[in-house]
Amino acid sequence: MHPILLKVGAFTVYAYGVMLALAFAVATWLAARTVRRLPVEHRAIAAEPLVDVVCLALLGGILGGRLFYVLLEWEFFRLAPQEVFAIWHGGLVWYGGLLGGGLAGWLAVRARRRSFLRVADQLAPFVTLGHAIGRVGCLLNGCCYGRPTDAWCGIVFPGQAAPVVPTQVFESLGLLGLYVVLRMLQRPAVLQAPGRVLGWYLASYAALRFFLEFARGDQAPWWMGLTLQQFISLAMLIIGLSLVRRRR
Repeated sequence: MHPILLKVGAFTVYAYGVMLALAFAVATWLAARTVRRLPVEHRAIAAEPLVDVVCLALLGGILGGRLFYVLLEWEFFRLAPQEVFAIWHGGLVWYGGLLGGGLAGWLAVRARRRSFLRVADQLAPFVTLGHAIGRVGCLLNGCCYGRPTDAWCGIVFPGQAAPVVPTQVFESLGLLGLYVVLRMLQRPAVLQAPGRVLGWYLASYAALRFFLEFARGDQAPWWMGLTLQQFISLAMLIIGLSLVRRRR
């Protein structure tokens, strides 16, 4: 693993932070580029305000993801409060980031008097792509790893005595496939029902995450043998399917 890409004196470049920045830059650039190519009648929001919305959603996502992580690891942060803001060490929970980013994005879209569901349909594939890139940061950082394994795909992470399942890689590949599917769904017949692309994103990622959690080695069961993230996935699956079934 390469958690530190460059270190010159006190100046340190962390792989996790670089991949987060790359994910944001690539996803935002592609989203704005795609909007500019759409006919005016199919644009939920123009490219320039779209970038503003994405920036606010990113800020909300970082705050939400970090808050969720701090709450989950409260015993550690209670003894080391100086680490609460050290996000360059890793420690963002995707579901917390999704909630925080979604709330910030909703407020930004509503302030511009636009339809949140239509804007979300426009952004969902690119959020997925950014997420896929961000998971590479988790791999380089050595977090979000899987259970010990003797399979060919096993990777030895720092602090681990045996190879573990590289769940970050599998999740990233799954998200890349989902990105392609969501881009294919962004056609007029589907977009006529606002929220349908968003619904497919929520339901598909929830299913992917639910099954990947069985291979995770850094998550303890929460109830009935399932992790907290699996229960959140089930709730998100229901929300996603309800959006998919919405009529025009």
